[in-house]
Amino acid sequence: MVQSTHPFLSALWHNLATCVLLLDNKFVIQYANNSCSELFGLGIKRLIGLPVNDIFSHHHIDFERLAQYTLNDGVDCQQHRIDVVFVDNRAATLNLHARRLNHQNNAYILLECRRIDDEVRFDQASNQMHQYQAARTLIRGLAHEIKNPLGGIRGAAQLLQYETCQQERDQCAQLIIEQADRLTELVDKLLGPNQLPNKAPCNIHQTLESVIKLSMLDNASCISLSKDYDPSIPDIVIDQAKIQQVVLNIVRNAQQALEKKSDGCIRLTTRIKHRMRRGERLMKKALLIQITDNGPGIAQELKDTLFYPMITNKDGGSGLGLSIAQTIVEQHGGLIDCDSWPGHTEFNIYLPFDNSGTGASNENSLAR
Repeated sequence: MVQSTHPFLSALWHNLATCVLLLDNKFVIQYANNSCSELFGLGIKRLIGLPVNDIFSHHHIDFERLAQYTLNDGVDCQQHRIDVVFVDNRAATLNLHARRLNHQNNAYILLECRRIDDEVRFDQASNQMHQYQAARTLIRGLAHEIKNPLGGIRGAAQLLQYETCQQERDQCAQLIIEQADRLTELVDKLLGPNQLPNKAPCNIHQTLESVIKLSMLDNASCISLSKDYDPSIPDIVIDQAKIQQVVLNIVRNAQQALEKKSDGCIRLTTRIKHRMRRGERLMKKALLIQITDNGPGIAQELKDTLFYPMITNKDGGSGLGLSIAQTIVEQHGGLIDCDSWPGHTEFNIYLPFDNSGTGASNENSLAR
């Protein structure tokens, strides 16, 4: 049994809000603070010497991975949003962090547990509200986009009904066709790209140079575009035209945001990232394309729904550009995210160099 000999240190550990367990190499509890007693519903004296599995009647903790990676390799492991049921039939959702500690030639696991039930419920309520607001915005945008073509179609059909001149009839028919095509184009944009990427090996920096040239053609505000490339990045298999479309859309959005700024600057950066994980998706090796600007930032109320269709704060904007961009990146098995605050906005595009990013990882969510 491992005990603290310093009274103040012992009081400090026992007053932590986080549950702290010390497990030996057989996963028997050697130390537990007061928060463990509160969470598990067992006194500290009962917890000491108890196999950690006996705390639960049901759980999804992968102790085999803890043994393999934390005990044997000394690699920290994390697991998020684990549903567990304690022996007294209380359910909880936990976040875990495991780290190896060595003491007197013995290896232990320091296991930190934090209950997050309230956070999960808050996130769910917040997500529901954002989804509701996004759905309302989508409906209003669709109604606006559909109403005008429908009005034109109805008016042309009414004229066609009474028109006797063949030339006028042909003009009405042409108007109906044009407005129907306009509606079809809107639906196609909402559905996103309907063709799979035509992938081929390419130099990503040549693609980005094309984006810069196209952006400079429409740069009335004299916004500076700089670049920070990693020249060691190898060719990557992508649909060059589609990825160029994604980056160009983001750069042009940044240009519009910087129109009223005298020292506006956009920066394109490329890097290699290893073991990129987002949720259950893992990319062992990924290309990062980062587009940053020093504009006003993205409005707080738009951040959580930024990639939803019809979401925009630009006059005359369709709100489809980022939604289409996300679809294209996902078709490549990649990820796109955004971080923004006043004076800084960055979009990060991650593209896998192999097929490891095309779906959920085969690994357990206990991440090394």
